[in-house]
Amino acid sequence: MFVFDRKQDIYNIGKVKVGGQPGECATVLCGTIFYAKHYLVEDADKGIFDKKAAEDVLNKQDEFSDLTGNPCMMQIFSESPEAMEKEIAFCTEVSDTAFLIDSTVADAKVAGLKYVDEVGLTDRAVYNSINISCAPEELEAIKESSIEAAIILAFNPKDSTVAGKIDLLETGAGTFDKGLVQLARDMGVTKQMCDPATLPIGAGVGSAVASGFVVKSKFGISVGLGIHNAPSAWTWLKTFRKEHATKGASGWEGLGADVFHICDIASNIIPVIAGQDFVLYGPIENAQTVFPLVGMADMIVSEANKAEHEIEAQEPHPITTMGA
Repeated sequence: MFVFDRKQDIYNIGKVKVGGQPGECATVLCGTIFYAKHYLVEDADKGIFDKKAAEDVLNKQDEFSDLTGNPCMMQIFSESPEAMEKEIAFCTEVSDTAFLIDSTVADAKVAGLKYVDEVGLTDRAVYNSINISCAPEELEAIKESSIEAAIILAFNPKDSTVAGKIDLLETGAGTFDKGLVQLARDMGVTKQMCDPATLPIGAGVGSAVASGFVVKSKFGISVGLGIHNAPSAWTWLKTFRKEHATKGASGWEGLGADVFHICDIASNIIPVIAGQDFVLYGPIENAQTVFPLVGMADMIVSEANKAEHEIEAQEPHPITTMGA
């Protein structure tokens, strides 16, 4: 394994620690709830959902977090300002862990910012994300809020290489007059979680993984990926899944579904082995398979770096929770 010469930041977001040298803090796992077509959502715009089913998946993520020692966050994905407030209120009542304010709708995310400020949840909140698509009004809302934690999305549509991502973080890559790291700091975001932006296999995912080394080396901030999106967009895998699908009592199943599921879940260990700090692992209902797998990878990294670099794991960590 390896360590970084630069001092690595460790952030406390609510009760969750994220960052540090490989093997120092357990990988933080973020499961998405209320995503598009999520089975428990009844009306995405109005924020109406099956509360019992939502509580079950949130509790299951917390259960496996306790079981493995991997901290968790709730990635709350909302379709509207109305839904955002309702869904944050519900999730934070069920679980006391940290959460991501996430949406494809800027107004929904801004509504989330205002809501967490009003009700005193800012210390547990992470804004997702600061990126090149942010309008001045959205950036101003982040600056006016009291939020300290945000994901910085290093997606550079002009250059998906490591150099392109670093250019965006350092200089703004011609979109902003300063790099996203400094821009975020100027807005009060001192707890920075960089997502190098997962692209499909064959279209840049390798650079997304590789850029994590450079981001941590240059800036010392935490890094992570939503790496499960790479196999989900993999043309070969989608074709194989379709060609080897069989109709069962509970829907489409068989070899194609099994292979897809294995690739989807297994992809989440790639950022861990690459020395990254958090994983956006996708649907929250996958917690029971993702957490033990990532916990195992964390144990391997921690064992290596303790032996080779005298890095001690901070609790909670799978090396102590799952090591017996």
